Amino acid sequence: MRNLRIRQLILLILRTLIIVLLVIAFAGPTLRKGEGGIISERGPIEAIIILDNSLSLNESQLSGSLLEQLRQAFIQLEDVFQSGDRITILQSSVPLQYLVKEEPFQATLWERVLQKIQPNYLNSDIDLALLSAGQIAEQSQFASKEIYLISDFQKHALTPAIKEQLNFVEKNNVSLFAIPIHHVAAENISVDSVEIVNRLLEVNLPIKIKAYLFNHHPSKFLTTLASVIFNGTRVAQQNVSIPPAQGKEVTFEATLVESGFIQGEVETESDALIADNHRYFNFYVPKELSILHLVGEEGSAGFLPLILQPALERGIFRLERDVASNWAAHSFRQYDVIILEGLNQISENFIQRLRQYGEDGGGVVIIPGKKVVIPHYQKLLTELQCGKILGIRGRPGVKEQFLTIGDIDWKHPLFDGLFEKEKPEMNPIEVYAGYHIRAAENANVIIQMSDRSPFLLESQIGEGSVFLLTSALDPGWTELPYKGFVVPLLYRMVYFAGTRKVIDRQQLKTGEPYRQQFRSLDAPFDFTLKTPENTSIKLTPLFQGTSMLLEFQDTFLAGNYQVFQSSRLLSVFSVNPWREESQLEVWDEALIENIIPGVTVLSREESLVERVKENRFGIELWKHFLIAAFILLIVEMIVARTGSKKEYAPESATFASQKV
Repeated sequence: MRNLRIRQLILLILRTLIIVLLVIAFAGPTLRKGEGGIISERGPIEAIIILDNSLSLNESQLSGSLLEQLRQAFIQLEDVFQSGDRITILQSSVPLQYLVKEEPFQATLWERVLQKIQPNYLNSDIDLALLSAGQIAEQSQFASKEIYLISDFQKHALTPAIKEQLNFVEKNNVSLFAIPIHHVAAENISVDSVEIVNRLLEVNLPIKIKAYLFNHHPSKFLTTLASVIFNGTRVAQQNVSIPPAQGKEVTFEATLVESGFIQGEVETESDALIADNHRYFNFYVPKELSILHLVGEEGSAGFLPLILQPALERGIFRLERDVASNWAAHSFRQYDVIILEGLNQISENFIQRLRQYGEDGGGVVIIPGKKVVIPHYQKLLTELQCGKILGIRGRPGVKEQFLTIGDIDWKHPLFDGLFEKEKPEMNPIEVYAGYHIRAAENANVIIQMSDRSPFLLESQIGEGSVFLLTSALDPGWTELPYKGFVVPLLYRMVYFAGTRKVIDRQQLKTGEPYRQQFRSLDAPFDFTLKTPENTSIKLTPLFQGTSMLLEFQDTFLAGNYQVFQSSRLLSVFSVNPWREESQLEVWDEALIENIIPGVTVLSREESLVERVKENRFGIELWKHFLIAAFILLIVEMIVARTGSKKEYAPESATFASQKV
């Protein structure tokens, strides 16, 4: 009887423990790291999800694109939230874009956001996205705040410097989660840059283009067919083989057959990341330059018309000649270049008109007269930012004493492609008389005389160029008019001055705003922009005096954009992807944890829901209590069965003896 009572007590204790363990298991206990009890309930959560769907996430793999992996990770996060939570979803590509901002969680929210997660060409800035998410967390009244970051964690997007700015995490008790999207060794060649070698571009003459290609595979030689396209027509191509993890410069040569704005593109064959296989550029080839040649006296032809005659016959230049006293009868806006030759006196109003003309992008070439009025030229050179005239030196017509042309800046675009040698040898050119000019600080001395004083200098005023010869173009002043060098020199001075305003081509990166100022445009002020997708967008000008500013913000697509005034093509600008997005240098998980203090790195192979809950409430114990209950249940069954057999055996023996 004593054994029976002990056994029944044991069974009672076991059965009681089993019931207690089952009750605790169904209560969902957690072991929290810090404050709180064993059993916790969660309140509403302020959640900010950062999606890095920048250009690098367009990479294709055998299992699909990395962007699809990002979308799948985002889908898994839906089960982490419930009614009452407030959700913000932010793209880390620049400019930052909120897909959802502080909206209550609901069933349709995820489906709505998934439709907005599309490929783009933008650059990622995780640092900026984290700071923006931190501002939302700091302003939130919710007790629980969480930030989720889904990214490939490129080094250029997440910098170690951000670590010092993440004090809001500990201050506001923010939980940070990182979900990495992993790259593999993909076969990818990017077109990183394009350079137009020629600075002076003419129809029916060769043009050289340099492109820099990079092989991003760490261990494999890659070969591609690289092509150059002008206005939709393929004009040059060649096969290029690039060693692993190296770049290669490729030079193309083609002949220009069109004038006007040329929209160019260098492209390679398709590979893992198609978005960086194109690099866009543009340039302008003038069909005909309109020149106004103003001379000092009626009938003084000078040498200039003879020097420019070949270009006039080829239709490159259209020359209109008049005396300087009739300058007010001409509309300067009709001309690409104004040449002043042999002028001795220049009025104040004339100087101001020239200055405004240069600021608007016009070119000015100055060849002084033989008896200039020093104060007049002092004002002219000051307004055109050329320098200061100090007086005349030498004696015109006296050839016993002279200076010679000395150093020449052969790298200047005036001499681009003119000579085969980089530094050609020239016979001395004598200068008998000239004006002593002290060049302005920002002026560029192109040709110096033997005493290192300027013979030819260039200044930039606004969008235009000014070229100044310091000697009259007369045999009594210099023997330059009799030298063959004078023809290409004067021709290129005029050509460069007339095209200076369109040589500086607009190049932007995706996401950067387009801004361009235009001066002295006539009505109608009807402006439209045509995107690479051939979509027309109305532009509203911002008037600033005699000029107007055109702006466009949504340069999210790479390609060439066209700006029209009514039906006239006014400008072209090129937008290209960020080279940094092709450079697949990423942080590993250990370094992510070092840069972002307190972050929990979640692997997409594990259950995101379980890991997030574990982080919120600690380690869930219900499984352990349930296992313990089952173990005790088995023990209870064994004890109960063993006790039943022992009780049955004596009773059977007693009954048998009585029967006998």
